Amino acid sequence: MNTNNNPKDIETSINNMYSLYEKIKHIIHKDNNEYNSFSLTLFSLEFDDIETNYSTYLEISKEILSFIIENKPKKVRLFNFEKDKIIIFAPGSVVEGQKFFKKVLNKYTNLSDIFVDKNIVLKINKSEVEWPRDGDNFDQLLSKLVDKLNENNCNDLASKFNIHPDNIIINKSGKYLNNVKKKSTQLYLIAKNNNLEIIKQNIIAEKSFQIRGGGPGNFELFYILDGKISYAESEKILNAGDSITAKCGKEKKYFKTLTEVTLLYITSNPIFASEQKRINELIALNNKIAETDHETNQHCNRLQILSRLTAEEMDLEEKRIFNLGFASFLHDIGKVEVPTPLLQKPEKLTEEEWKIMKRHTEWGKEIILDHFNSEHFDKIAEIIYQHHERYNGKGYPQGLKGNQILIEARILSVVDAYDAMIYERPYQKALTRKATLAEIKSEKGKQFCPDVVDAFLKAEKTYQQRNNNI
Repeated sequence: MNTNNNPKDIETSINNMYSLYEKIKHIIHKDNNEYNSFSLTLFSLEFDDIETNYSTYLEISKEILSFIIENKPKKVRLFNFEKDKIIIFAPGSVVEGQKFFKKVLNKYTNLSDIFVDKNIVLKINKSEVEWPRDGDNFDQLLSKLVDKLNENNCNDLASKFNIHPDNIIINKSGKYLNNVKKKSTQLYLIAKNNNLEIIKQNIIAEKSFQIRGGGPGNFELFYILDGKISYAESEKILNAGDSITAKCGKEKKYFKTLTEVTLLYITSNPIFASEQKRINELIALNNKIAETDHETNQHCNRLQILSRLTAEEMDLEEKRIFNLGFASFLHDIGKVEVPTPLLQKPEKLTEEEWKIMKRHTEWGKEIILDHFNSEHFDKIAEIIYQHHERYNGKGYPQGLKGNQILIEARILSVVDAYDAMIYERPYQKALTRKATLAEIKSEKGKQFCPDVVDAFLKAEKTYQQRNNNI
């Protein structure tokens, strides 16, 4: 078996269905053939019980992809979709797509011979549609394709490789099935059985987090092992020994850690793999920022703290502070698209260079929407898009003014400007704290929202006291 297939053997990575539509239209025109029909098969690969690290997950995925590429008929085209899904385009009826898919199923079982020392359950979830049988327009066709995938979780396709034969397993301290870490939170998968997961989670102090219900039959328990948590809606303080329970439903609740917190998280809805993916995406974005501009990375960390303090002074509800925290940390992610010489240029930018630089808000929004599809990331993307708007309407990119600008973006605007002035940059020397605060006050009602400035001045004093600077 050839395991060195180049990723270019997959036609392209696509992030949205419009992109797929353009690719398929191109295929049909290129082949100079008006197909009477074609089928689309969408399948995703899910791994359970992986007692290995993320690099092994990627290694397994590569092996499976190699199998798929080797068995691909000439006229069948493959598209990588949302990083963990593959779409098969096959001319003719859906039967052709089914034939190829069966070959994939027969092939991938051979993975047990490759990863004999791993403890893995692989599941393939699949859906398929045919044009024009399942929809007379492309939007309808693709909507049905995605809906079918969500409805039809093909558990009968699960194949188990080398599952541990013992029914009693001892985990020594510090040993976990898997783990994922970032600065603010760490997740450790302690145990897993079918749909049940037990996770230990550490969260730093002064951090918002969200708990929400899930689908039918969902049950989650968050047991506090150590630390203190506040629940703003009822002004409750939760301590070690207290717990939070979530059942099915769309309700969301927001909490804040008052100290470092350790939770024992028990869930009937396996979430570790998806959380690991999301955190690794965030880490990758953060690393992109750091590679582009180390100071930008530190700048984002400081903004998270100052934004929260300002929002608390304004009595913002915790769910808005939750979104603001993400937006503060990722607000400059669009700068990864800006040429590095522009970011590090010591002289004033030219008019053309400034036009490029200003696009970082637009690029930031696009990057967030491309990487994350959960509801609150839509709001985070919009905060990032607006954080250079000005209260008097003279900002960019839309020229919004006053309350047209999200309150989170108005807060981020003040905090961002403060940090940019008080710390040295390639293009300007740092101002003193006194001069920086004077500049912020002088722009009250012009560049900055008056209420935000008032709250920020109190928050900034608290921030300096905590850091023993005053």
